[in-house]
Amino acid sequence: MIDPIGVCDIYPSDDNHHRYVTHDAPRRVYARCAMNRLAIPLTMFAVLANDPPKDVPLIFQSVPNGLVADVSGAEMKQGQTILEYGYAAAKNQQWWLQQNGTHYKIKSNVNGAWCMTRAADGDQAKVVLGGCDTYLADWDVLPLGGDRYRVKDPNGAFYLHVWNEAPTSGRELVTSANDGVGSEWYLSGLTVPRRAMPSDPRLDQVTFLTTHNAFANTDEGFWGRFPNQSYGLRSQLDQGVRALQLDVYAYNGGVRMCHGSCWGNERTFGAGLADVLAFLNANPSAIVTLFLEDYTSVDELRASVESVAGLSNVIFRPDQNGVRQNGWPTVSQLIAQNRRLLIFSQRPGREAYGVMYDRDWTVENYWTLTNSGNDMRCYSRWGEVPLGKEEPGFVRLHVMNQYRDIPSEGNAGADNGSKLRDRVERYCGPIARRKPNYVAVDFFQKPEGGATKSLISEMNTYW
Repeated sequence: MIDPIGVCDIYPSDDNHHRYVTHDAPRRVYARCAMNRLAIPLTMFAVLANDPPKDVPLIFQSVPNGLVADVSGAEMKQGQTILEYGYAAAKNQQWWLQQNGTHYKIKSNVNGAWCMTRAADGDQAKVVLGGCDTYLADWDVLPLGGDRYRVKDPNGAFYLHVWNEAPTSGRELVTSANDGVGSEWYLSGLTVPRRAMPSDPRLDQVTFLTTHNAFANTDEGFWGRFPNQSYGLRSQLDQGVRALQLDVYAYNGGVRMCHGSCWGNERTFGAGLADVLAFLNANPSAIVTLFLEDYTSVDELRASVESVAGLSNVIFRPDQNGVRQNGWPTVSQLIAQNRRLLIFSQRPGREAYGVMYDRDWTVENYWTLTNSGNDMRCYSRWGEVPLGKEEPGFVRLHVMNQYRDIPSEGNAGADNGSKLRDRVERYCGPIARRKPNYVAVDFFQKPEGGATKSLISEMNTYW
């Protein structure tokens, strides 16, 4: 069995308990009752009762929806509502746990004089900023394994709770008698811990340079609104790109790589696939991934994929290779099997010919930096799939997008340099609770001097 990357796996047992196993050394086993309020066996209690992190800045991230506890507004004041919001690496989204006897105070990192308090005890009480010296600022923090916790009112069975398990950005936090998944929180630090890369890493441990709208390049005479790259597909791959984001449209009986609409002179998707296959054949240790913004029918895309002789022989099928049960294979296993091409589509129903539905296998941040390039927030592109989503025995591939609404080669120097490193390390990494596996940019060769490639190389020294 291939170990999943440093997260907790959940294996249901027939006594309605879940067993959490962390895959870092030394191994630790945690147990909790997830289905109902059964007592935890005493033999497991010692390993479960781990203290939460104290006296360090923390992100309180909702497990089901990925949003964080946030105090918005220019001024901190008594009674200010605490909200759930998208992560922006801001001080008003950081908290400290301070021990208070057997309980904890949750202090705001903006001003330690204020604490997370209950407006009252009981069900559906608002959670607000208040003085730290009141009993309403006391909380119990209950470990669930890994870095998952419940935060409880010590005076009753009421838990810090999101309003809705779907993302409801801007809604207030409450206390609730519901101790289900909506009351589960990741308490994680502001940076992602680093472990040395193993000699033969799994696919989910490595990072690949990815080009956004790789087909929209000036080398191949792209017609459309704005080019996103300078070099053709094969040249991108030859220069170290290992994942391509492609828009595919049905047009005049075929499938072309277009942007917004087709003009008729764009390259066919089949021609792009032929470039990828030729590169893989010439580079037997390379692994390539395609991400399709897909505007085709199941049969239209099938015809295009199946038109390239030999392509099906190199496609890796996670659905047929036990990835959900056993985790991703190692790089050497993919090479040995010569299954070195992964294809994901934004539409389901294409699995029969090896094109996976991306929402089943990946997490991805909402793509825009806005046209100013200053919106560094990191939150999920798909509300039902938060960036930190965990599943039994399985880790999704983390796709991080870093580009503006309107691409320009002039802006790419800033976006792909120190700003990219900052987004990886302070924004998307902490909220996903691990580094990205794919970093997608416009004009990948910018800035000159190779800062983007240097960052990718550095990321491939750790996981």
